[in-house]
Amino acid sequence: MTEPLQVGQFAIVDHEPVDRGPNAGVFHGRGPADDRVELFIVAEGTTPAGEAFAGHVVSAMGQALTALDMSLTGILRRLFAEAERAVADWNRKSIAQHRVALGVSCLVRRGGQVVLGQAGPAAAVAVHGGRAELLRPEPPFDQPIGSGKGPGPLLRRLPFEAGDRVVLLSTPALAEVEEEVLRGIAGLPLEEVLPDLYRRVQHLRHQTVLLAALPGTVSKAGGAPAEESAPAGGAVIDATGGGAGAPREERLYQPSLFVDEEHEEAVLEARHELERVTPRRLPVAAPAADAAAEEVTLPLAAGERRSALMRVVAESRERAERARAALGGAEGTAALRPTWGAAAASAGSPPPPPAPRKNPRAQSFTRSLAPAEGPKPGPSTETLDLPLVDELAAERRARPSGETPSAAAVTRETGLAPGSGALVRVRSSMGGRWRGSGTLDRPRLGNYQLPPTWAVIMAGLAVLLLLVGIVTVPSMLKGDPGAEYSNLLNGAAQKLAIARVVDDPAARRTALVEAQALLLKARELQGSDPQAETLFNEVAGALNEMDRVVQPASVEVVTSLDRFGERPVAPSRMAAGPDHVYLLDAATPQVIAVALADGSAKSIYAEDAAAKRGRPVAIAHLDANDRGAPALLIVDHQNRLWAWENDALTALAFNAPEGLVVTDIAVRGRDLYVLDAAHKVVYRYAQERDGFPNPPAKALETADLANARRLFVDAEILTADADGTLHRFIGGGVALTLSQAGIDRKLVAAETPQALSAAEVAVLDPANSRVVVLLRDGAFDRQYRHPDFAGARAFTVRGGTAYILSGGALRRITW
Repeated sequence: MTEPLQVGQFAIVDHEPVDRGPNAGVFHGRGPADDRVELFIVAEGTTPAGEAFAGHVVSAMGQALTALDMSLTGILRRLFAEAERAVADWNRKSIAQHRVALGVSCLVRRGGQVVLGQAGPAAAVAVHGGRAELLRPEPPFDQPIGSGKGPGPLLRRLPFEAGDRVVLLSTPALAEVEEEVLRGIAGLPLEEVLPDLYRRVQHLRHQTVLLAALPGTVSKAGGAPAEESAPAGGAVIDATGGGAGAPREERLYQPSLFVDEEHEEAVLEARHELERVTPRRLPVAAPAADAAAEEVTLPLAAGERRSALMRVVAESRERAERARAALGGAEGTAALRPTWGAAAASAGSPPPPPAPRKNPRAQSFTRSLAPAEGPKPGPSTETLDLPLVDELAAERRARPSGETPSAAAVTRETGLAPGSGALVRVRSSMGGRWRGSGTLDRPRLGNYQLPPTWAVIMAGLAVLLLLVGIVTVPSMLKGDPGAEYSNLLNGAAQKLAIARVVDDPAARRTALVEAQALLLKARELQGSDPQAETLFNEVAGALNEMDRVVQPASVEVVTSLDRFGERPVAPSRMAAGPDHVYLLDAATPQVIAVALADGSAKSIYAEDAAAKRGRPVAIAHLDANDRGAPALLIVDHQNRLWAWENDALTALAFNAPEGLVVTDIAVRGRDLYVLDAAHKVVYRYAQERDGFPNPPAKALETADLANARRLFVDAEILTADADGTLHRFIGGGVALTLSQAGIDRKLVAAETPQALSAAEVAVLDPANSRVVVLLRDGAFDRQYRHPDFAGARAFTVRGGTAYILSGGALRRITW
C-alpha cells in the first residue's frame, strides 16, 4: 500500500499566526487508498482583494478533484482551468477595485508519481536525495491567474522517494529569506523546518507555508545516507495532536510554532504535570455500624418532610381515640393494641434506627461533593395506635366460640331495627355501574354462542380490504402507460436542457445519448406523437452536430498497387516527400516508392543478408539533408541506418546505444528521433555529414512510453499506443492524454498522428474507416468519412495534403 505523506503547515493571516490558513488545502481523491490522488494547494493573491478570494479558489479546486479520474497532468490541467473559471466569473461580476488575480502552486501525487503545477506568483522548494531546489514558474507561466495572459500552468514531474519533501509557500517569504538559506531550511530535519521558517517570516502580514514529506532514509549531498527523524505518530505538525490510533502513552502533542524558545520547557513541564494528575474519585458514604437491621429507609431531604409525617401520625392517633370513645369499651382492648416496631423490641421501647443505604449510586453527584454528615434522625418511634379495624378484629377473636351477637348489639352496631331487611341486597340490574364480559347475558343461537361485536367488525373490514385489493392491485402492478409515457418525455426534455448548458463535450454527449434512449422507449409505448418526434429530432440534430461528420473536398486515386509484387501490399508505415510517397510493406518486407507525377511504383529497399541489410522496421523522410538532396531514412532490425537519396541506397553512420530496440522514428529539421518503447525512452540524434555518428541525447524518458508504437515530432512529441490512446508530451516530459472528449466512438489502433495545423492533429482510425481531427488539448473537433476510406491501412500528411492507402490503391485527399 502507498505510504501517506506527512503534512505540516502554518499561516499568517493579517499578522495573526494560525496552524491552518485559508489559502492552503490538502485534499484526497476517490478510489482505494493505494491509488488515491493526494492534492496539496497553496494560493496567494496579487491584488488587494485577491488574498481574501484565494481561499474560495482553493476550496473550488479541492471539490473539483473528487469528480476527476485521469492522469496527474490531466488533473492539474482541469484544476487550473477550474481556478481560471472561478476567477473569471468573479471578475466579470465585480467592479474594477474588487477584481482579483492569483498565483497557485499545486502538488499532486498518486503512488510513486508526483507532479508540480505552478501558475502566476508561486514558489516551491523540492528536496530530493539531500539536494534542495527552488522552483518558480518561468515566463510566460508567471502571469497571474485571472490576468488573461498566461498559457496555463507550468508542469514538472518530480522524483519523490523516501526522505524527499516539498515545501509550498507564498512568495512574500522570498523577499525575507535568501534562496540559499531557504534551501538550507528545507533540508533540515522535518520537525525543524516549519519552526525555523516561521521565526524568519513571523513579521509578515500574509504568509502561507505547507510541507509534504515522505518519511524514510535521506541521502545527503555527499552520498552518505542519514536517517530522517520523523514523529512516531506520523504527522510533522498536526493540530489534532498525535497520530490516529496511537496509544495515549505514545501520542504526540501538537508542538506550537508560536511559543518562544525560553518558554518551551515550562510548557512541556506543565503538560507532563497534567498527565500525572489522577482523576478524582467520588466519595461513597460508609455503611452504618449496625448492619443487622433489615429495614432500609430513605433519609429525609429536609425538615419539612419530618413535620408532615408527624402530622399524619397525630391525625391517626386522634381518629383512633374517637373510635374507642364511640364503642365505649376501650379499657379492655388497650392490652391488645400492637405497637410500632414490636417485632424488633418490646412494647414501649424505641426501635433501633434504620440502616443507611449501602448502594453508593443512591447518592447524587452534588451531594457526594459535600462533607460527610452524621445520620439524620428518623421518624419518631413512640407507640402508635392502630386504626379501628384492628381493634374490632381483636374484639371478635375475644368472643367465645359459637357465640353470636345479640339483636341489641346488632342494632347498636348497625343502626337497623330487627326485621327491617337483609344487610346486603342483590341489585336487579348491573347497568350504569359496572358491566362484565357479557358471558352471562350474551344471546345464543341454538346451542352455539354468537361471536363478540368487535370480531364481527374486524371480519367485515378484512373482507372490504380484500375486495379493494382485488380491484386495485392488478392495475397498480400493471402501471399507467400514460403516466410512464409522460415521465419519459419529461426526462428526455431535462436531459436535452442539460446538454445545452454544459461545457464539457463528454458530459454533453452523455446527456444527449440518455435523452435519445428515453425517447426510443417512449416510441415503443405510444407510437408516433408530435411532441415526442420534435424532441427526437432535436436530440438527433444535436448528436449530428457533435459528430461533426465532414466529407473531404476530393479523394483521387494516385495509383493502384493491386498488381505490385506477388502478395498484396500491406503497409505498416507511410512517409511523403516532395515527389514520392514511400510505403513500408510489412508483408514482403520491403520499401516501395510511388512517384506522384505518373503513379509508377518500385521497390527501393529489401532485406538482403549478403548486403547486410536487415528487415526494415521504420521509415522517415529527411528534407534538411546535409548531403544535398532530400532522403528517406530506413532503420532495419539490426539497428543499421540507410538513406535513399539521388536514387541510390547509402549506409549512414548510426550510433545505436547498447540494447536499443527501435519501435519507430521521426524527423524534425536536421534531427532524428528514435522511439524505444521497450526502454521507455525517445533519443534525439544530431546530424553530421556522414549521418548520425554521435551518441544520442534522451529527448524524453517516461513510463508513459511503455505502450507507444507510433511517433510524431514537431514542436511537441506525440505518440499513439496500441489501444488507440494518444499522448502529447510538453516541456519537462509531462504527458497529457488526449481525452477525445465529445467523440462518438473512441479511437481503435490509431495510426501515426499527423499535424494539420499548429492547433490540430489528424489521426487515421482504420477500425472505423475515418480520419479524426483532434485539438491539441485533446478535445474532439471533427471527423472525415468517405466510402474510399474503407479498409485504410496507412496515412500521412505533407503540406496540408493527405495520402491514404485503401482498397489496394494510393489516394490523395484534399480537405
